[in-house]
Amino acid sequence: MIGTLVHNRTVATIFLSYRRSDSAQACRVYDWLGRRFGFSSVFMDVAAIPVAVSFSEHISEAIAKSRLLIVMIGKGWEDRIGEPDDPVRSEVEAAIENEITILPMLIGNTPMPDADKLPESIATIAARNAPAVGESLDFNAHMDALAPKIASILAGMDAQSVVARNPRIIDMACRSIVDFLRDQSAEPGCPVEFPAYLPLDPYWRVAAPSDFYRMESNTVSLLLHRIQRFDDEVELHVLFSFWFDDAYTQHSLAGWLVALFDQVPVLDIRDEVIRDEVYKVRIRRSDEDARQVWKIVTDEMLRLSLTYVATILTEDRVQATAE
Repeated sequence: MIGTLVHNRTVATIFLSYRRSDSAQACRVYDWLGRRFGFSSVFMDVAAIPVAVSFSEHISEAIAKSRLLIVMIGKGWEDRIGEPDDPVRSEVEAAIENEITILPMLIGNTPMPDADKLPESIATIAARNAPAVGESLDFNAHMDALAPKIASILAGMDAQSVVARNPRIIDMACRSIVDFLRDQSAEPGCPVEFPAYLPLDPYWRVAAPSDFYRMESNTVSLLLHRIQRFDDEVELHVLFSFWFDDAYTQHSLAGWLVALFDQVPVLDIRDEVIRDEVYKVRIRRSDEDARQVWKIVTDEMLRLSLTYVATILTEDRVQATAE
């Protein structure tokens, strides 16, 4: 079951609905979506419902606040759908009642159920375009093809994103990350002590692809290579590259950066112009292959690089996520 959820009182974005007989495939989809969109954005009952709470009430609240419900349809999905107390039927009915966008997902070669074989309350889902997701080697290829559609559905749901409220926020976020690293590398009280044995202070900078052909030595660069917009959040996919001649310095700086973001995953976005709202940026490691990003950006010799995702969000959203 996936959907906008109150994930430990955090509002998620995608609600996953599935039968227990399809749990294995549902777990694969949950894991894939979590790594792509962030696990806090995906709701799956076994992963998200706290201990000692009402199952039905929690599910109802999650669906009512969701943006997208993905209905996983496998063999035997129709067997109980006609029963009034069928939980899967109740989830789909709740999504329809709350006007939540529904995306049916066919497991393997399962056909889409005929409308006349479904309860009238949910028969409309039979008319929806339902992608098929394989159960073996074609799983990742199918999910890769589906991801842009999911992202576009989510992106079009809320015109009041942080970017719509402040078009400068993307540039401000990138520069704030670089300023944070620069400040922490020179701050004695840094949560992760900067390697004092390094021969020189690095130069921290925001870079464009054209800068890679003339990058100064002793630089750590941040390149923004992809942007994903969701309802009230924006994800910046960034590449940190270490422009040093010796492996020891590169490795030491990379280790420090990883340790620092593990210790301080949420940063302030600093700008003297903003006065009416506080913005934050949440940093997490990405599963994108840095080498593949590098090949897209430049034909320069590969430098040691790390991929991260920086999510821009309001202070209220940060507090809701932490509760």
